[in-house]
Amino acid sequence: MSKELKKLQATQKELQTKVDAMQTEAAEKLFQVNLEDKSMIKTMMTHLDKSYTWKTQNAAIIVTLSDRLKARYKELSTTPGDEYTVGLKGHELNGLYQALLNCEGTGIENARRFITMLTMVGKTVGEAMQELSALNETIKTAHAELAVAEKAVREFGLTVEKVEATLEKTN
Repeated sequence: MSKELKKLQATQKELQTKVDAMQTEAAEKLFQVNLEDKSMIKTMMTHLDKSYTWKTQNAAIIVTLSDRLKARYKELSTTPGDEYTVGLKGHELNGLYQALLNCEGTGIENARRFITMLTMVGKTVGEAMQELSALNETIKTAHAELAVAEKAVREFGLTVEKVEATLEKTN
């Protein structure tokens, strides 16, 4: 095996390790949603339970999100503090974002509560979504670099095979 092919394969392996680590980190990362008070968590839970129309493809995410909000609400109930944050994984954050954008309701008071909640959590959810988007963009760039390295290894292998086949024919 030539030095050039070994170098290409080493680069490919290094990039694959980097991409794998980035994806694992992204899957475990908690994005912080900062809230004014504990009652806002309860308001979000009520919104998800009463006003959000779920579909098969997002039911599991909404249930997981609701469970995370409920657990955080209980934590804050037993250990009061002055910091009201909820850590959400990327798919939960996206689920909350979608739930805030796509909902239905009836009644003026329900609309008023929703607008109040949206005003209070919209900015922090938007900031967390920007952080998630930047992370996803970084992973996308790393995947593109990996694809280039994989292509280079493949093309180098094909070139070597053609040269070897040509040499065999001339012998």
